[in-house]
Amino acid sequence: MMDLTPLKNVANRMFGRWADTPNDQQYYVKIFLAMISALVCGFGGREFAGTRGVLFGFLMYVLALLVIRYLLDIEPEMMGGTQKMITNSLPSFLMLWVVFWTLIYAFVIPPALLL
Repeated sequence: MMDLTPLKNVANRMFGRWADTPNDQQYYVKIFLAMISALVCGFGGREFAGTRGVLFGFLMYVLALLVIRYLLDIEPEMMGGTQKMITNSLPSFLMLWVVFWTLIYAFVIPPALLL
């Protein structure tokens, strides 16, 4: 089994400020990874347009859930169960990711390619 201590230290340093409220912690983790996902999809250009970008965003959401569960050591029961952990802040993740992806993509792609 791999030692996750260095990754846990980084995650706790980034998101440990909200350790008293696991809901806030999971919210900020998901928002952070939505921004990273939007940057990658937006600057990825045409390679991430369409299905690849959607799959990448989905994988980033799954990564957010894994970070919350295993790096921050937040038990799903602390937030009301696994379903609640999955659905909490899902709309925020989706909206932030799609809006920033669209904005970045619109300004990165040269107008000649859009025609």
